[in-house]
Amino acid sequence: MQLNHTWLPDSLADNRTALHIVKATGSHLILADGRRIYDGISSWWCKPLGHCHELVRDSICAQLMDFEHHIPANAYNDVIEELSRSLTGIFTSMDKVMYASDGSSAVEIAMKLSYESRILNHEPEKSKFIALQSAYHGETIFTLSVCGINSYKLPYSNLLQENHFIDGIPYVNSRNDTLWSDCDFAQDKFDQLFANITKNTTALIIEPIVQGAAGLKIISRDFLSKLVKTAKKYNIHIISDEIMVGLGRLGYYSVNKDILDFEPDFVCFGKNLTAGSIPMSAVVIKNSITDIFRHYQRKFSHSHTHSCNSLAARVAVNYLKLLKNSSLLSDIIKTENDLLIMMQNLAKKFAFISNPRAIGGIGACHLNLNKEYIDKIFTIGIECGIYLRPIGQELYIMPPLYNLSHDLEEISKKLYQVIPQLQAI
Repeated sequence: MQLNHTWLPDSLADNRTALHIVKATGSHLILADGRRIYDGISSWWCKPLGHCHELVRDSICAQLMDFEHHIPANAYNDVIEELSRSLTGIFTSMDKVMYASDGSSAVEIAMKLSYESRILNHEPEKSKFIALQSAYHGETIFTLSVCGINSYKLPYSNLLQENHFIDGIPYVNSRNDTLWSDCDFAQDKFDQLFANITKNTTALIIEPIVQGAAGLKIISRDFLSKLVKTAKKYNIHIISDEIMVGLGRLGYYSVNKDILDFEPDFVCFGKNLTAGSIPMSAVVIKNSITDIFRHYQRKFSHSHTHSCNSLAARVAVNYLKLLKNSSLLSDIIKTENDLLIMMQNLAKKFAFISNPRAIGGIGACHLNLNKEYIDKIFTIGIECGIYLRPIGQELYIMPPLYNLSHDLEEISKKLYQVIPQLQAI
């Protein structure tokens, strides 16, 4: 069947070069012409178990025997409550979970909850947010207002609320970088910043450790830890967007709890939550926030038809059990250095590659090439059997996690087929 009526995401209305995928299995996409393509970006960062994993298939089939969905308004079932118990159990001070169907909506729920809690506490002037430069939290109007990437937000600038942004973020190449543990944090500068905005600001929103759409930039742990502590000192909520990095990608359930060693007011999960199978996102909420709504006996008027999607919840419950009962998380941490070495070796061999970096199951590097060269990477990659999609000049690998140590050999082999062709153009 020809592509005639589907407008693909991030694409021209008429795309004549789109891949025709007929099957996907393990770490590979199968094209109509029979070619096997390694899924080098986990289908936009959401396939920790690869494609057609038996856990996903079995979970969906089992749930279908009971029901696929029911209204979540004043009604619940055991599977959604089990998922909520598992997600709050990652933390010590979180007690409720709200669900949506995508990451943007989860972030929007957290933003609205933060502001509505201010209204209930008679602080309606706290209506703004503070985000990081190069931040990305989704593409709804509300989440675009905390986006720090102009190419996403400028077309809609007339629709967006003005918020605050933090610049001068220290980035690192790995956990071995000296800035990871000591970034010479400008405490006086940030005390002054938060003191000036605390009257009108409800929350600081962060992508913990890795900024995805910015080009897979790794933020200093020391910087984020001290930034969060300073914000909390000025009564500013913390919204943590773990949609990309949480539940496995960096080798942990929660990057906030396990790397940054704190629990935000709101944690947003998605992508990995259902192993990339059925759209679902979650907002895990601190008890200090839910206590405000309890005190005023206030409903939160935000609802999605499939917000407690039972099929998705069954997959998520079983995926979290797999993380608990297998070596997957520890394997990712063990493989991290191998991924870093692979990126470093590319930089040593090819003069136009710089800033090799890696953390968890993410590897990236900078390509000192013109746009015309970079635009050819996708096509060259497909010819060499790997799906690559650079962000600007940043080439990255974010492969499925379930077989990462084994897959590194195939990934490396294919990259060494792709990159010399860029040199030869």
